[in-house]
Amino acid sequence: MKGQQTTDNKQLNLSNNTVKNQYSLIESNTMGFDIVAEKYYEINSLKDIEYLIENNIFNDNKTLILGGGSNILFRNEYFDGTIIHSNLKGITISPDDDEILQLSDSATQNHTIVRCMSGEVWKDFVDFTIKNNLYGLENLVDIPGSVGASPVQNIGAYGVEVKDCIDCVYTIDLTNGDRVIFNNEDCDFSYRNSVFKKEENKKYFIVAIDFKLKQKADLNLEYGNVKEYLEKNGIISPTLSDVAEAIKQIRAAKLPEVGVIGSVGSFFQNPIVSENIFKNLKETYPEMPSYPNENGVKIPAGWLIDKAGWKGHKENHVGVWDKQALVLVHYGGGKPEEILDLMKKIQDSVKEKFGIEIKPEVNIV
Repeated sequence: MKGQQTTDNKQLNLSNNTVKNQYSLIESNTMGFDIVAEKYYEINSLKDIEYLIENNIFNDNKTLILGGGSNILFRNEYFDGTIIHSNLKGITISPDDDEILQLSDSATQNHTIVRCMSGEVWKDFVDFTIKNNLYGLENLVDIPGSVGASPVQNIGAYGVEVKDCIDCVYTIDLTNGDRVIFNNEDCDFSYRNSVFKKEENKKYFIVAIDFKLKQKADLNLEYGNVKEYLEKNGIISPTLSDVAEAIKQIRAAKLPEVGVIGSVGSFFQNPIVSENIFKNLKETYPEMPSYPNENGVKIPAGWLIDKAGWKGHKENHVGVWDKQALVLVHYGGGKPEEILDLMKKIQDSVKEKFGIEIKPEVNIV
């Protein structure tokens, strides 16, 4: 692990409005389940983090660092621990050195470093980069959640993963106050995964992220139906804004609206199988879509779920979205175990039909 570490902490009082007891998380998880947390701490400044460290909040309690709640599923309706939520705000283009963070040295003539605090809303941040003509994140437009959560999951869409643009991640170790900087290599990014998902690294509170964005056009139009959408709308030489708007429209057409119908977007990871397994499956299902992957062949989980007969399925308060089988939805009034039960049924069905295990992309806690 690289980066400087310091332990210069002071005893400070946490403001009353940052601490809440028996706090409802119904607005803090996009699945829309009314989960109640024993304690909820909102981090509005580094002083709030210092309070947590000085009082051993992380060491002495069951804790969960929660971003926008767009990729999490609680098993139970009561979380008997402490939720820590970042509300740190601020976006800076080409930031200067300061006492809190260090500027990375990766900016070049063709790139710009943009530092974003972890509490910013991801979709707002991407819109900011587009308005400033900075390339790299446009394919990740309109993904719900917070900026701080983006490297944890290595979020991705339409042929792009956030790892492609992350320069470094600034963190504070909540067990001892060390300030640790992870460069891109340290983050150990892989498909929907990173070093931050390992149990021993859940102690790191992400303060800010430096993104390395391109100043010149380098658009990725090869995934999904982005190019088809642009051509259909008569856009031959798309701009940065054109691509972003196309993806916004494509997403809106197939995904439930956040805050209206509960979901976490893509519920399952796209499975990656060996070339031999794919070849055998292709003989039985010649129409099976696929994408090349360094570890084999990636098959869309949504296609597998659809072909197994689940698309549009509904039972009690939950179901499978009728426009995208990869999305499990909560229509309201339900409980987490309903989604968990549906998840298991789908996994068993896909395994029986295709011999492929599909794993949840959502973090289940």
